[in-house]
Amino acid sequence: MKTVTYERSGRTNTGAQAVRVEGMKHLRVLEQGETVVERDLTEEEVRRLRPLVEEAERQPAPAAVTPEAGGPRGMAVSLAFEDEETPRVRLEAHPGQRAKGAGGAYDELLGELDELLTSELHERAPRHAHAVLPHELRNEE
Repeated sequence: MKTVTYERSGRTNTGAQAVRVEGMKHLRVLEQGETVVERDLTEEEVRRLRPLVEEAERQPAPAAVTPEAGGPRGMAVSLAFEDEETPRVRLEAHPGQRAKGAGGAYDELLGELDELLTSELHERAPRHAHAVLPHELRNEE
């Protein structure tokens, strides 16, 4: 089974966060490209993710995905499989909301991976569980 990567980032990649599921065995969480969490998947996570990843793998890979910027208050999310030149999915999303619009198995997989990424980041540092965009930092200060 391929490695699948789900990434979310702000308009200028500020706060880029990603979760990488490697061979349905290993989980890696990255912030700005640096690994911050690394562990094996639990049996429950494998049970939830395996059918969604398998279904997404069966979908045809797009020739090219038009980038959709997250906008000044939103973020962009992408879903990519290893060894493919372009991401399978790239969508606009809003912090704290599930990304939708890719269709069926992709939407479910995006939701599961987003939930997994958020929970891992929340355990590590509760304040940074969701992508914090530059304008939000100014509001908090």
